[in-house]
Amino acid sequence: MTATRVDYLEEMKACAAAIGLRPKAFLQPEDRWATINGIDFHYVDWGNDHLPPLVLLHGGSLTAHTWDMAALILRDRYHVIAPDQRGHGDSGHTPDDRLSEDNGDLMLQDTEAFIDHLGYPKVILCGMSMGGMNSIRFAARHADRLDALAIVDIAPVTMTEGLVEMEAFRRETETMRNFEDFLERAVKFNPQRKPAHLKYSLLHSLKQVEDGWTWKQDTNRYHRDETRTEAEQQAERKARSESLWGDVKAISTQTLLMRGAISKILAPESAEAMRSAMQDCELVVIPNAGHSVQGDNPQTFAHELDSYVSRRLGLK
Repeated sequence: MTATRVDYLEEMKACAAAIGLRPKAFLQPEDRWATINGIDFHYVDWGNDHLPPLVLLHGGSLTAHTWDMAALILRDRYHVIAPDQRGHGDSGHTPDDRLSEDNGDLMLQDTEAFIDHLGYPKVILCGMSMGGMNSIRFAARHADRLDALAIVDIAPVTMTEGLVEMEAFRRETETMRNFEDFLERAVKFNPQRKPAHLKYSLLHSLKQVEDGWTWKQDTNRYHRDETRTEAEQQAERKARSESLWGDVKAISTQTLLMRGAISKILAPESAEAMRSAMQDCELVVIPNAGHSVQGDNPQTFAHELDSYVSRRLGLK
């Protein structure tokens, strides 16, 4: 599958200038495609395939481009690859006849198949939020495929406040008439982020429809959740949390846990509990960052990730 290449280099430069990012070079990653588990997956490849492979898994409602500012720095040290996960960005959606299946199970299968597709014996895996849960599940089962693991602002226990705020934002902005309306709402929702940075993110996260603009992600699964009772959803969340704790304790890969200092999703005590539960885990708190650590403070995120991986893997 191919797609028309969109030139967004000027928007990338404007975003970097707004946040004071000064990479060695500006370039767009290559768009690539792979058919995985019956779905066409889009991913971006930042080149330098002679360097250690670093796979980045984004969070819910985000896309592969959430990593772009950090990737401009990290690509000098790693072969950076980031997929749009199922139902997000330019990747395909879960077929209607499979919506009843556990989405976590499907995403674990996707992660396994995607890493197989890349063909590297081992990779460095980094996942944020939803992508972090997928990374945890993969790492618990495939330690032999990983050189190092990084989990960004997620644990089996999360704070309700942040979840409620994100869900309200999604509902309020499902479809809006103008792109500028989305940008205005995004600035109010995340005031610590520069408008030019939010605009850059929205360029990759939105698509035009007959009624205006809407998110690229698949909303069918959200609507499925709305048909279940609160008791059913709570029971599912409890079972998922217990299962994820089991996976956390099973991980033997050297791991960096990153928490945003002002995160409303990962509480300090939850981050510490996760660090203590893991066999080999270091915790770092990223200043001036909320839940979206790589977006709110890409410079420090990239520095801390590279510092940890370089030290643990003996990279020069």
